[in-house]
Amino acid sequence: MRSYGLISIALGMLIASPSLAQDWFEYVNQEDHFAVSLPAEPSIDTSTFISASGAILPSKIFTAVHGDSTYVVTVVNYDGVGAVEYAGALAHGAASVSARESELTSENEAIYEGFETRMLQFTNPDQTRSFVAVTLPPTVSHLRRLYIVEGRSPEDAPPPGLFQQSLSFRDNDGIRLRYGTDVDGNKFRIMGDTCGYPYRRKGQQPVVMCDF
Repeated sequence: MRSYGLISIALGMLIASPSLAQDWFEYVNQEDHFAVSLPAEPSIDTSTFISASGAILPSKIFTAVHGDSTYVVTVVNYDGVGAVEYAGALAHGAASVSARESELTSENEAIYEGFETRMLQFTNPDQTRSFVAVTLPPTVSHLRRLYIVEGRSPEDAPPPGLFQQSLSFRDNDGIRLRYGTDVDGNKFRIMGDTCGYPYRRKGQQPVVMCDF
């Protein structure tokens, strides 16, 4: 078992040509409620992660290697941790990733599938580049996990778009989890394929059903 106070994870690049896309597949891990496109079956390592309060949390590291690129998904299990600490897990996770000995070249906030996300880019000492997304599911999802996906690739390679953009999340029944935010700032689940959805006020039905 490997133990990390600061997460150090390596990860991958966008495929170099359309022909390589045929080798990719959707990897689904129902136990940790995520799916992502990978070029190879990942190895799985158990590890630990130190939370902001010093709690030692279990984590798993899923690693796939393809050519000179590496693709990693790290899942930190926050089950049993208090609500306040879970709410701060995104900032703590991003700070942990930023503590590595690499040059941080970009950092932005984003919303992905209705989940709060931090996007970070690094230039590493060996001149490879790392593209990182740190994602925290909303409390209403009950996932209680922090997801860190990172791609490391040579400096002249394209970014890992296929890998990062394919990340999705699953409920206990294996159905995709997506959320919107109503006018009161409350999260509501979106069901079905991408479609327009109405804003909902607090107390109204939180699930949006698309009619296709």
